[in-house]
Amino acid sequence: MARSLILTPPEALAGQWRMYPEGANPQVCELELLLQSPRLSGDLACIAGWLGERPANWEPTPDGLWLYGAEGTGIVHFNRQKADRYEVRLKNGKVLVLVRDMP
Repeated sequence: MARSLILTPPEALAGQWRMYPEGANPQVCELELLLQSPRLSGDLACIAGWLGERPANWEPTPDGLWLYGAEGTGIVHFNRQKADRYEVRLKNGKVLVLVRDMP
């Protein structure tokens, strides 16, 4: 029997996150997923260094999370690995990790 993926509501993902490439001593960029529009804030210039474009918006998907540029085009899709951890393999082969900041 096929299983359907359930779309995580934006409210469940809103908040503080960290993004970094896997590996020793990674540079960490702060990211906040906001509900208004939904939009992003944080160290977007840092994140653009890995993605090649500054992200402006986001939305959940059944299997992860999309980041969009200012023009509304998809920049990158992060795949859900487990609760509060998402990953994407970039064209250069590095794995970029997105994890929720724990209080």
